[in-house]
This record gives sequence, structure tokens and C-alpha cells, in this order.
Amino acid sequence: MSTGSKKNMDYSISFLNSEYRAGRLSPSQVLEQILERLTDEDQSNVWISTVDKVKARERAALLDSLIDGIDSLPLYGLPFSVKDNIDVEGEPTTAACPEFEYMASSSAVVVQLAIDAGALYIGKTNLDQFATGLVGVRSPYGIPRNPHNEKYIPGGSSAGAGVSVSTGMVSFAFGTDTGGSGRIPASYNGIVGMKPAPGQLSRRGLVYACRSIDTPTIFANTASDSMEVFNSVAKPDELDPFCIAHGEKVAADMASAALRLGVPETKQLKFFDNAETEVLFDGAVAHLTDILGKPATVDFDVLTQLNDLMFFGSLLAERDVSVGQFVDKNPDACDRVVNQLITGSRQFTAADAYAGIYKIADTKVQMESIWKDIDVLMVPTVGSVYTIDDIEADPLQPNFNNGYYTNFANPLGLVAIATPYAKIVDGVPWGVTFLFKPGIESEVASLADTFSAVWYAQSI
Repeated sequence: MSTGSKKNMDYSISFLNSEYRAGRLSPSQVLEQILERLTDEDQSNVWISTVDKVKARERAALLDSLIDGIDSLPLYGLPFSVKDNIDVEGEPTTAACPEFEYMASSSAVVVQLAIDAGALYIGKTNLDQFATGLVGVRSPYGIPRNPHNEKYIPGGSSAGAGVSVSTGMVSFAFGTDTGGSGRIPASYNGIVGMKPAPGQLSRRGLVYACRSIDTPTIFANTASDSMEVFNSVAKPDELDPFCIAHGEKVAADMASAALRLGVPETKQLKFFDNAETEVLFDGAVAHLTDILGKPATVDFDVLTQLNDLMFFGSLLAERDVSVGQFVDKNPDACDRVVNQLITGSRQFTAADAYAGIYKIADTKVQMESIWKDIDVLMVPTVGSVYTIDDIEADPLQPNFNNGYYTNFANPLGLVAIATPYAKIVDGVPWGVTFLFKPGIESEVASLADTFSAVWYAQSI
């Protein structure tokens, strides 16, 4: 059952750019349309807080006056939302825990860069508490409605961010990703989720889940839209010790070289007893073959050997470093599952942590043999799709299943672009993810939009 609003506007970057330049729309007009829709049914539980209307109108009016400088403002007049574990100056940050709330004295670097580029802030969106989960239901602020079928989860942890884009409220949204939170909501909502490699975007101003591998992410209508945002906010940050600028440099662009594609070996694919998504992935591989020729098959077990580190291993202890003291002092303030996951990490020792570090390093070496033969690996974003009832019946296993194709990406330093492909019979979107090493983002974004052209055509 669809719960989308009939008043949805086209806030894609290309459309708004065209309308602004032609004088048919202004940022103030766009803002008023958005403010009118904030109480619509399809926005139920999406927003934890929204911008002060007076401040927003002042900002929009300023942007109206800057129309002649639109060429120097790459995100001019683009409305955007921010996952509520990312700071916005003068706004509360809750991480979906009311007792944790604090007023941000400054904006996260990525948010400030977006504002400096002309973007128009709308509000903070709902999430799995402390960004712990891939389902979007672990929040005291309620469950954001999946706009395609309200019986299904919106995907997490960046649930509200995904829904804010898919319901046509904003041009783009900032989420975060540790083990898949910037990709899973994209699949469930039929939009694009662009996950940079950890360190490509500054992490300053985030409530960390796992600081060493976290990254801000970008949700948008198309991959090319996500790249517009990425190019505006991917700046070196000398105060972020984990920024790539402090370590290895990214690879150079491939220019016009053809991308070499790979997919997992068939026996390594998991659809968790969902025959429908299995058929969809077969169709996706055939569609990819039509575009670039038959993809190579790769040993996917090399990547998934890291998955257990995220929720069953030592990487989970980083969440304890981030918010463990708060959880201890406020045990009743936390979602039961989130509390168990964070405090349960204390069973791991320093030796376990080092063993995890070694395993990641060894896997990176193993991966080099794969990257010699391919440039991009295509996988399902999720193996199956789950209803809210599924999660209520079993809060953990569907969450872990959602992460099968995502958990390994950040420890391995990979970029990912999740893009839509089709819908299941119940109307819920399903898509694929392209995984690759940094340096060919533009080329892969172009591939993703070509791949998803059939989806865009059906969505008009």
C-alpha cells in the first residue's frame, strides 16, 4: 500500500537548477512548498526536529538574492535533511535518544560545506538509535513510513533520511554508514545511496558509531545527483585524524577506460529464502550484461569473512567507546536491542581487537587479487526485504541478513553506490550496489544511472 503524497515535488538537482536559472522557481518558493508538507501523512515519524521557520525563510530570501551567483554555488537552493547523529549549528542532536540530546555549537564539516555551497537546511531525521541497526525501527520517535508499502521497514539506520528523499521532500540527505546504513534505506526506498570510503568525507561533527570506519553518506534521486553533493563536500579536513588526506591518497580517475565488472559466485549468493529477490538479481545481472558484457565471477567469501566482526566481533566495541558511558548511566533511555549490542561488546579483549585488525589487513591483501581482474563488484543491496512484523518477531536475524552484502565495505575502505532496479510484488523497491576502490566515483555513478534508467522510466 503506497502512502506517498500527491503533492510530491521534483526536487532533483537537475530540475531545480533548471527552474532556478529560468526564474520559474526561487528557493523561497521551494521552502514554502516543503513547510506546507511537513505534516503530511507520509512524513509520519520521519523528522525528529525541523528548522525554525523564521530562520529558514531568512536563509531562503538570502539565496533568492544570490541567484546571479548560482554558478559559484553548486548546491544553490537545494533543500536537504540531516540524520540526527550529525550536528547542525543551533539545532539539537539526539541520535534518536531524547536523554542524550545536546545543542550543537557548530555544524558537522559536511553540513557546513553544503550550506556554504548554497544548500537549504530543512531538518533532522529519525534513525535507529545511536546508528545501531539496519532496520529503521529502533527509535523512540517511531518508525518512518516506507512510502511504497507501510507494512515494510524503511531500512536503517538512516531511515528518516532515506524517506525524506523518497517522498520528495528534499533534494538530498546526509546519513551515516558503518555497516550499511547509507545503503540499506536506499534499497527499501527506491533511491540512490552513495557511501564514500571512510575518510573521503570529514567525520567531525558526527556522533560516532565506530569512529575508525564511519562515514557520512549521501542519499539522492540519482547517482549523478549524489556526485554533485559529494564533489561539493569532499574536502580535506586537517582536524580529522582519520581523513584520507592524512594517509594514503585515492587512485587517479580512470578517464574513459571501460569498467570491468564482477559479481559473486552463484553459490555464495544469499537471498534468505526469498525467491522473488533471487529472480530480481538474476535479471539485474542480465541487464548489466547487456550494458557492459558478461561480468566476471569473484570469490565473495573473501569479503564476507569480515561480516561477523561488525555485530559479533571486536568492531562492536567501538560503539561502547562512543556511547557506552552514557548507556551505563542511562540504561532505561536506550532501546533494549541497542543496549544489548553496545554493552555486549565488553566480552571482547584487546587481543580480540588486534585479531580483528589483522583479519582486516589480511583481507585487503586477498582482495588485491580480485581487483586485478575487476574494477567494480555488483551485489544485491539486500538479499531479502522485511516487514515490520518480521522485525518484531525476530529483532536480530533480519538485521544481520540485511548486512550480508554491506558489512565488509567500510573495514575494507571501499566506496559503494546503491541504486534501484525493480520492485517486489508488494511494491517495495529493491536494488543493487556497486562496490569499488576510491578514484572512479564519477565513472561508476554514470554506470549506476545507466543501469537504473529502467527504474527511472517506470517512476515518472
